[in-house]
Amino acid sequence: MYTFNEIKRESFHEKISSNSSLTCRYKKRKKESAVSPVIGIMLMLIVTVILAAILSGYVGGMSETKSRPPQLVLQTEACRSPNVNVTMMVLSAGDGIPTKDLKILTTWGTNHGNTTIGTKGIYPIGLGPGIKGSEGADHFGNYSLLGGTRMVINNTESRTAFLGKDYEELDNGDPIRIRFIHLPSQSTIYDQQIIVGEC
Repeated sequence: MYTFNEIKRESFHEKISSNSSLTCRYKKRKKESAVSPVIGIMLMLIVTVILAAILSGYVGGMSETKSRPPQLVLQTEACRSPNVNVTMMVLSAGDGIPTKDLKILTTWGTNHGNTTIGTKGIYPIGLGPGIKGSEGADHFGNYSLLGGTRMVINNTESRTAFLGKDYEELDNGDPIRIRFIHLPSQSTIYDQQIIVGEC
């Protein structure tokens, strides 16, 4: 004879064994995994390749931002009477270009000319807008180029600094090439050849 608890246990086991779908579902769940190993490996490879591409971009300089060069428009004249005088009038310089950020290269003849760097040179002298000095004139490197700023080369010292020590050899009809280099961007922002005329 069976007790009540034994009957309950037997009927419970019979119900579980007779309900095969319940046991099958339980067995299937045990074997299932979230992601197959192949998919997991592929995802890790893709993430690694993307990270490598980003890293190589930074190392290779893709993310480096180079400063944009300013725009400079000058009206330049050179004349001789008896020595060469050079006048450069700024027609446009955007929001202003500090001359300490500029380098001027002048060349003429076969191997004549000179280099003026804004932080080291004092010529050409600046006049007009962009000049901070109370006298209305200042040395190259101390002023900014704005529309209307004039730069002049009109004495022995400035001619030697701007054109080189052989400036007296320049004659009417000789070409002078003047280039302005923007130092932060290492870009040429003005490159013009002018002909020495008569004053």
